[in-house]
Amino acid sequence: MCAVTGAVAPAQQPQVRSALPAEIQKAQKRVRHAWQFIAFIGALSVVAGTVAELANVDLLQNYFDWYSVAEGAIFLVLAYFVRRGSLIALGIAIGLYALDTAALLATGHFGIIRILILLFLLRSLGSANLLRQHRKALAQQPTAQDQPRAA
Repeated sequence: MCAVTGAVAPAQQPQVRSALPAEIQKAQKRVRHAWQFIAFIGALSVVAGTVAELANVDLLQNYFDWYSVAEGAIFLVLAYFVRRGSLIALGIAIGLYALDTAALLATGHFGIIRILILLFLLRSLGSANLLRQHRKALAQQPTAQDQPRAA
């Protein structure tokens, strides 16, 4: 049949992307850990604050109250948007956590672990920025539909 109609160029096969570079995979992992941590902090604040206030537990009320519940809800919303790739939400979460840490330091509570967590979150902010740049670069690459077809 090819001899009668002539040779037809084969349809272009979609390009198969190679595995993501190790740097991108590490960045994805850091951002995933960041939103999971932010969600954990949010859930912990909501649950502990609610239990402290509704059950009137004095030990918990020293650390958690209705303000903690509101802050936890904000962290949960921010974690949702960080999971979807929002660089702004991650920045807001880091800022809120930094303000909370500064308030604790001002009241005389020193927590080196909070400083380490802030450093981890700042590192994840750099990773989120790297992923954003990677997504932009992929969006600018020509696809198979953009390339001219051989007739």
